[in-house]
Amino acid sequence: MTGTPRRAGSLNRRLLLLLIGGISLCWLIAGVFTYHLTRQQVNHLYDQDMIDFGQAALSLVDIADSVDAQPTPPGDILARSRKAIEGLPLIRREATLGYSIWYQGQRLLATRHPPSGIEAQPLGFSNLEQDGMKWRVLQIASSGADGVRIWVFEDLHYRSKTLRLLLFSALFPLLVALPLFLVLVWLGVRQGLAPLRSLIDQVHQRGAHSLHPLSLSRAPVEVHSLVNELNLLLERLQSAMEAERRLTSDAAHEIRTPLASLRTHAQVALRSSDPAAHAHGLQQVSRSVERISSLMEQILLLARLDGEELHETFSRVDLGLLAEEAIAELAPQAIDKRIELTLDNHPGSEVMGVPLWLGVMLTNLVSNALRYTPEDGRVAVSLAREDDHVVLHVRDNGPGVAPAEHTAIFTRFYRSPSVASSSGSGLGLPIVKRIVEIHHGRISLQPGLDGGGLGVYVELPATAGETD
Repeated sequence: MTGTPRRAGSLNRRLLLLLIGGISLCWLIAGVFTYHLTRQQVNHLYDQDMIDFGQAALSLVDIADSVDAQPTPPGDILARSRKAIEGLPLIRREATLGYSIWYQGQRLLATRHPPSGIEAQPLGFSNLEQDGMKWRVLQIASSGADGVRIWVFEDLHYRSKTLRLLLFSALFPLLVALPLFLVLVWLGVRQGLAPLRSLIDQVHQRGAHSLHPLSLSRAPVEVHSLVNELNLLLERLQSAMEAERRLTSDAAHEIRTPLASLRTHAQVALRSSDPAAHAHGLQQVSRSVERISSLMEQILLLARLDGEELHETFSRVDLGLLAEEAIAELAPQAIDKRIELTLDNHPGSEVMGVPLWLGVMLTNLVSNALRYTPEDGRVAVSLAREDDHVVLHVRDNGPGVAPAEHTAIFTRFYRSPSVASSSGSGLGLPIVKRIVEIHHGRISLQPGLDGGGLGVYVELPATAGETD
């Protein structure tokens, strides 16, 4: 059991989804990249701020300690250091930046509320979390056991606040522009697909019998190939419909004659009281019915051969055997006209095809030859293997066909003026030609026997195997 085929969906919706999805993804990637880059830059700037302040404070304390040559009391150093450090511009941001300075193992100077346990933090940068607050801590120490140690600390909440403010300033314009950009994308896609919708309307407004080519002037370049293929399809449909109309018209014309004859003979038989007239009328009625039946069978076969999809399976077929069967079937006709009917069958005449249709091909060719060959004439059928093809010749010594008619004779319902008086529907050779085409062969007309008549040459691909 086969599943229901999936619908391709709307091209407009697909383009919008792809473009909007791609733009949104790019915007998201840009946002993530901007966030990480901004965070890195903010952390770097704030850490550098802490380093600059710590090194400046360390230098000022060392200077205050070395003003006098004599040892300086810690109180004097404290006073000098406080005065110098308070002059630093960074100390004015005590809400975000704090410090704790130790000198000779004693706290020399500190902000009012340094986080507890800060003195236990290692040299360099570290993070400290206390009472739900996160701190960034930097320890700087001078050389020597009794030197100066400075801890600079900062509340990371303010750093995060600054990061959010910078991100908002950077991403807000993009956030505002995104909906506008998506609207522009929607308008662009809609306008870009307008010629395609125009082409769809052009096809939709057509009637069932409007098969003229589609115009390429208003179609986008990207669909020119599709439009060209559609035009080729419309051309094939128009040709098929014209062929069907011709077939219907010609078939109706061909059937009208035997039907009129059938009606006439039936009326004559009904009005006459003579048994002989009755018998003659019934005989003519039977012939008319046979002619109509044969004509209808040929029309149905031709319609089947013209189908787009052929479901018949090809198999290995021996044309020699089919030729023997066809000749055996048509032998009574040859005997009635005293026609010499011969078969020259060489081995290796096997092809891949449909046995029923190949049999019809042989029967039609031999039947046509017998029909148009006069009494005491000859019909020769030969089969031979030539390289990778099987060649079939059906030749007679009848009136033949003029070279100017070699193309027209394969037209449906066409009969040569020289043999128009003979019975026949004019479908025999068209059916043969179509069968040969289905089997990937070729057919042509050549001279017949005794320097006259007609010869039909058919070449079909042979089955794989050694040439005999």
